[in-house]
Amino acid sequence: MPFNDLPAGVLTVLVVDDIAATRRRLCNLVQKLGYCVISAKEGKSALALFEQAQPDIVLLDLLMPGLDGCEVALRIKALAGKKWVPVIVLSGLEGEHHLLAALEAGADDFLRKPTEPAILASKLKNLARVLVLQQQHAALLSKSLAVSENSFDAILVLGSDETIQGLNLAAERLLQADRGVMLGRAVRGILPNLAFGQAKHAPSQGRLQQLEVLPLSGESIPVELGLTCFHQAGEQFWLLILRDVSERQRVDQLKQQFIATLSHELRTPLTSIIGSLKMLQSPQFAFVDERASPLLEMADRNASRLLHMVNELLDLNKAAAGALQLELRPYSVANLLGEVVQVNLGYAAKYGVSLQLFCELDESLVICTDKMRFGQIMSNLISNACKYSPAHSTVDVDASITSSALRIIVRDRGAGIAEDFVPHLFEPFTQADASDSRLYGGTGLGLAISRQLCSALGGSISYQAAQDSGSEFTVTLPWGGRG
Repeated sequence: MPFNDLPAGVLTVLVVDDIAATRRRLCNLVQKLGYCVISAKEGKSALALFEQAQPDIVLLDLLMPGLDGCEVALRIKALAGKKWVPVIVLSGLEGEHHLLAALEAGADDFLRKPTEPAILASKLKNLARVLVLQQQHAALLSKSLAVSENSFDAILVLGSDETIQGLNLAAERLLQADRGVMLGRAVRGILPNLAFGQAKHAPSQGRLQQLEVLPLSGESIPVELGLTCFHQAGEQFWLLILRDVSERQRVDQLKQQFIATLSHELRTPLTSIIGSLKMLQSPQFAFVDERASPLLEMADRNASRLLHMVNELLDLNKAAAGALQLELRPYSVANLLGEVVQVNLGYAAKYGVSLQLFCELDESLVICTDKMRFGQIMSNLISNACKYSPAHSTVDVDASITSSALRIIVRDRGAGIAEDFVPHLFEPFTQADASDSRLYGGTGLGLAISRQLCSALGGSISYQAAQDSGSEFTVTLPWGGRG
């Protein structure tokens, strides 16, 4: 709300003066300025009227019989409590000592008698401006508190010493403790694995964390935690938002069990169907009508594709459940990559794409890995790169090492990945083009499985846009030195 459009009419001014003529003059002047006016002729009645009417501003004569202005100002401030009610004292006395005494008693400003209307108008306008801002701030604070208290997520505020300075009702329910019990406690007592990480230095780099919270009673509860920091009065605070994900995890587990059961039930008949189709295409069934051969090949191809998808689903569920079995052995990095590229040459040729391996690593450089799973990761990345590359282009596979890790980059020269899709890139069943008319097939499981496999092998996978055009996927795995 602009300052030149303040709602002065809603503010009430209490005028206190023992001289009737002066009191009437002040009341008329204040009323003409657009304020509501109430008046009292001495200190005792002024205090009673203040309690009853709750005025916003007080104009107070300093010299009155009975309670003088200083005493009345002191009592008004006591009655107002935390609410700020500005008190302007008025005096016709010479000297400054009595005005200083009034200010020490709690008065906020002063005017000399006889009062100059323009000065009074200016002072009232300035006070009204501050009061309206104060009301707006109080309303905003009230809304913020209402949002916080009614949030379904638990909210904690930590001081710079990592102790709990504030919490909402949802946090009380999550922690199974009253607010008074939790205030001042160290957050490590309930979140022992909380990681501030880069958020200590760059708040925008804070990320969601999957943790377990330890309530004061009962078992630990899985939560998703968001962390950021803010500053107030030069002091740093931490804002933690915790969401109980126990129900989500329960549903996910049921979903995984359902998919695993369904996949197992599908795999057995599919294997039997594929075996039967293979037999029908073998020489011993040469008497089968030649016109049926294309149909048998199509059925075989689609059944194999379906079995591949079922196996992917099983792999994804095993990896998510931590039940993936790995056969870790030392292998030459150069030989492994050479085999992977060789295996995918036919797939690349299908799309008119060339594969190029850049690996100047000595054959004695070994990596302890599961050969089949390593090949699965690389084949997923290479097949995707070939699929989305223009014809007659090249897909590069570039290998290098650091002091502790093997780094493999698969780079294509396709159209790249839309920026808004990148956060969902490694989620299962997601594809950049999920429409019914998309050009390329696939289940949307390849990258999700690759990420799970990399994690199981102690490594990671990441994406970035290539410098010129296309995409770069980087696999990082620990390596074991030289054989």
